[in-house]
Amino acid sequence: MTQPFKPKFYLKNPFLQTMLGSLKLDSEKNNRMLEHSSDVMLSVDKDVTLKGAYSKNPAKKSKGLFILLHGWEGSEKSTYILRTGKFLFTQGYDVFRLNLRDHGDTHDLNEEPFNGSLLGETYEAVYQGAKLSGKLPVYLCGFSLGGNFCLRIALKSSNSKKKIQNLTHTFAFSPAINPYDTTVLMDKSLLLRKYFLRKWRDSLSKKESLHPERYPFSELPKSKTVMELTEKIIEGYTPFKNVREYFDTYTLLGDYFKKLKSPVTILSAKDDPIISLNDFHELKQNRYMDIRIVDHGGHNGFVKDLSFDCYYIDVLKEVIA
Repeated sequence: MTQPFKPKFYLKNPFLQTMLGSLKLDSEKNNRMLEHSSDVMLSVDKDVTLKGAYSKNPAKKSKGLFILLHGWEGSEKSTYILRTGKFLFTQGYDVFRLNLRDHGDTHDLNEEPFNGSLLGETYEAVYQGAKLSGKLPVYLCGFSLGGNFCLRIALKSSNSKKKIQNLTHTFAFSPAINPYDTTVLMDKSLLLRKYFLRKWRDSLSKKESLHPERYPFSELPKSKTVMELTEKIIEGYTPFKNVREYFDTYTLLGDYFKKLKSPVTILSAKDDPIISLNDFHELKQNRYMDIRIVDHGGHNGFVKDLSFDCYYIDVLKEVIA
């Protein structure tokens, strides 16, 4: 069993952990996964294309395929994705890093903008990506919103005739299982609110530049909170009546996982500034779920020391050993 997570005393602050988790460091240096990476375009629906990056391991026999999914406004090049991929590649795994719609500079691929309810196209992309494994085991690993998507994919695969090929285990790190509350908590932090508003506005600006007549986002009154901007986008540019109806499409509480039939490991921190510990208390578990709550780690952080080793890598090591 993995040792308890005990970061150095000077790294216990949850906001510092959250910042360090995404800080651009040396995840691209000496990363053999990137040396063996090639772009993959996936046609997942009639008019929908998603993009990923596939790294085939040069080892004589790969141990399996890991499909990695980033968080909101992240990408295949997010630090935590590159760090995880680098570790897995050195362990002998193939790695497929999938971009959600409108992430990773893919705004030009689809006319409709991204929202968190788009499970169908993401499931299809993972389904197609899993075929890259041949007959080898397939693992899903997602962070934050990506963790939310991975959990929904694992559940859907458990109860679908079109199952994800050879799905062996799913990992969700700091998963946003209650997106409404996550947005509320995001707005309570000045630092995180400003960060995500800036990132989202940049993304919306890219979309508007491609479809100015359809998406005049710059004409919207300036929003002071993420929730306020969410309300404007959802009510003006999606079929949902309001944000509650929208958030309900990817809220994973109560007995949501009642019919889960494949192993899942969830890691979250008590001090996560945007994920409430109560959300996990509301989950009704089954024998396939392993939920691990640690005292420290912030959001997508779990940094152990100044070498930037991360505890979620230890969890991966334990489960795949």
